[in-house]
Amino acid sequence: RTADGFAGRVRTLSLDAELTFVPAENNGAEHAPDYRIHLGDGDTGSEIGAGWTRTGERAGEYISIVLDDPSFMQPVRATLFQAGRGGREWQLVWNRPAKRPGGRE
Repeated sequence: RTADGFAGRVRTLSLDAELTFVPAENNGAEHAPDYRIHLGDGDTGSEIGAGWTRTGERAGEYISIVLDDPSFMQPVRATLFQAGRGGREWQLVWNRPAKRPGGRE
């Protein structure tokens, strides 16, 4: 967690990227994101996603995010949850969508 957003790294078998969540400008739109997600440190890198602040009964505050890149088969939908009580550490979690009958996702 940073002073006004989030910063961290996503590492998988095929991805190693530093991401920065920057507060989005409030344009008054009902479903506008709360954060713009940029590749690299700060808001100068390419914008690769967006995040919306949500609150769950059990999870508390979390960020629902969408990441997209031309190398992805489809956008990645994930959730950024608080990993501890202090609110300083957060964990990004996602699941692959279940395959639909007939082999389509």
